[in-house]
Amino acid sequence: MKTAALFFASVLGGAHAAALSQPESFEPAGFNATQELERLGVQVKDLPASSLSTRSLEQYACPAACLSLSAIFGRDSVVTENDDAYDQFTGAFWSEIQADVDPQCIFKPSKAEDVSVVVLLSRLTQCPFAVKSGGHAAFAGASNIEGGITVTFEKMQDVTVSCDKQKVKIQPGNTWGQVYDKLAKDEITVTGGRVGKVGTGGLTLGGGISYFSNKYGWACDNVLTYEVVTAAGFIINVTEKSNPSLYWALRGGGNNFGIVTAFTFRAIPLPGGLMWGGTKTYLENDFSDLTEAFVQTIANTPDDPNAGTWIAWLSQGGMKLAATEFWYATPEGADAAIWEPYENLTAIADSTKERTHHEYAHAQDESNPYGFREVYYGLTVKAGSEVAAKARDVFFEEQPKLADVEGANPVLIFQGITTEQIKHMSARGGNPLGINLADGPLYLIHVACWWSNAEDDERVYSWISNLLTRIESEASALGKQNDYIYMNYGSLYENVIANYGPDNVDKLNSIAKFYDPTAVFQKLQPGHFKLDRAPVPDDRFWSGVRS
Repeated sequence: MKTAALFFASVLGGAHAAALSQPESFEPAGFNATQELERLGVQVKDLPASSLSTRSLEQYACPAACLSLSAIFGRDSVVTENDDAYDQFTGAFWSEIQADVDPQCIFKPSKAEDVSVVVLLSRLTQCPFAVKSGGHAAFAGASNIEGGITVTFEKMQDVTVSCDKQKVKIQPGNTWGQVYDKLAKDEITVTGGRVGKVGTGGLTLGGGISYFSNKYGWACDNVLTYEVVTAAGFIINVTEKSNPSLYWALRGGGNNFGIVTAFTFRAIPLPGGLMWGGTKTYLENDFSDLTEAFVQTIANTPDDPNAGTWIAWLSQGGMKLAATEFWYATPEGADAAIWEPYENLTAIADSTKERTHHEYAHAQDESNPYGFREVYYGLTVKAGSEVAAKARDVFFEEQPKLADVEGANPVLIFQGITTEQIKHMSARGGNPLGINLADGPLYLIHVACWWSNAEDDERVYSWISNLLTRIESEASALGKQNDYIYMNYGSLYENVIANYGPDNVDKLNSIAKFYDPTAVFQKLQPGHFKLDRAPVPDDRFWSGVRS
């Protein structure tokens, strides 16, 4: 297949000129997927997808698309259900629920131009697709698609450091652990995920909380350039200056605007690659004081933005526990003054120590095992001692109701959205999340649960839905309710983007209409969080949308 570089240059040059006259769409008038494929060097007439009879019926669309991908790229880049690699791929998702999904084929692009081809073939055949970076989403369809094309970035794992070590270009086939491993020798890092096996793509497009977010902001607020394949197959480098509206939308807007094939991050200096962190575990007699210490730490972050913490409330063997994570952006965290509220608490286990960033990320993989059915489900409340205590107590009141579900391991996690994090959200034109400094700090209240059997799925979802309904009610009664839902902790039933605020939702829809006038990324990429709906709208479960 010949290069499309000259084609993209000519089209985008025209698009830029047209932009000066306020076009209605980024996509050229009279756009034709067949013509665009041919300009990319694909001889459409020789493909199975060229025949209307092979794609006029739904059952033929995806076989035609997958056969066409094989003809263009060869069998090394396309996996079908008859290949040994098929089950290896579907079985490698973090959540067993995603592993239950069977795509028509799996496509492995090597570069952005290959992604352009699969988008155009999808338009030509109307075969839907999903895109997998790390595959760490919990629910079916997020990064794998039944009967369609699952695009996996496993061949796109470059990490490129600029000569001055101020920027890092990351392809989406990397997990964060791989990124940190590759950056260690340069004594720099980026504001990426905290768990090593989480993919770079989904976390960044959903916001992305880092160990360094109090100092530098979320992942989405540290991306300088997005390399994006648009609905028309064009490859564009999106920056604050080149495409300001699209740049804004990509900072937390999910997969609704294009397929990102590279992220250029601002680099963070990390001498020796070292930081400090780990877990301290506390018993029930310390819960009240521990909760208050958490409240104080989140409130005091402006005094020491190197520090961060979360609490995971859980039960093991009938014993209530609080696994509390502490981290510090330099190796000197053990004696930091911000930890003073915890001095009189007694930890029954303590793994805190000086460690490298990449070692820390890989250590977090242990608490995120593969091979279970999984759910994340979350809400946000305004900070305060009483609302935190209420949420904790409601969780432990409700937990016994799940005791007879085989393998069930529910955890309630408190994290802070600190005022320091919120301040960074306004940099370089801001983001669409709808988080206001006046409301901060906030708490993310996140329920995570794994269990063993598919027949218990709705039982678990109903239990969490009821739990969150109770917590939201308590928060509302205290005047602590907040609309925001963190996309990366959203469940299949949560309408995440609806909670970004009406003005931001209107703006996101307007941007999507401009760059994707035929709604390719709403209809042909139907999974994950869409602009107008939850992944699986269902009124039986808590959606996060206030009536």
